[in-house]
Amino acid sequence: KLLRPLSAFSDAMTCLAKCITVEHNKKGGLLSSSGGSSIAASIRDKIQNEFDEEDVEQLRRVLPGCAEILGTRRTSLFCPTSTSVASATVPLRRGSGSRLGSFSLNLLGGKESISRMHYAVRRLLKIVCSHFKGVVLFIDDLQWSDTATLDLMKSIALDGEIPSLLIV
Repeated sequence: KLLRPLSAFSDAMTCLAKCITVEHNKKGGLLSSSGGSSIAASIRDKIQNEFDEEDVEQLRRVLPGCAEILGTRRTSLFCPTSTSVASATVPLRRGSGSRLGSFSLNLLGGKESISRMHYAVRRLLKIVCSHFKGVVLFIDDLQWSDTATLDLMKSIALDGEIPSLLIV
């Protein structure tokens, strides 16, 4: 199996997303306080309200197995999306970029894009963890992980604002 950057973390988040969308809703006993809607719907609504379209798209690329909890972005006539601004950006050097997951980061914004992705993942985890008494995120074969995964894990571990998260 050819490993891609962040694959161990992406696999763990896919399992978590499946647990949220399938298992908890199938059992029917775990409802949020928002008028009886499912936990998955509550998480999806909070993501849609707190994330901009660019961050949701970035999370979809890095965590493709989480698409169902990320939902689709509602467009607004009063709040232009950042994609029109992003498409106007011209990189300083052509062809100089690195691959992370299935999307490219140009050299100009590489470190900034990675920091923004870390921040988006931490915000996603804060939203998810706030809906449960505890969340265990199991990262399989962490000793074989790539640098991108280890950097993301460090970023998550150092964030003291993610409630009730245990990383194994």
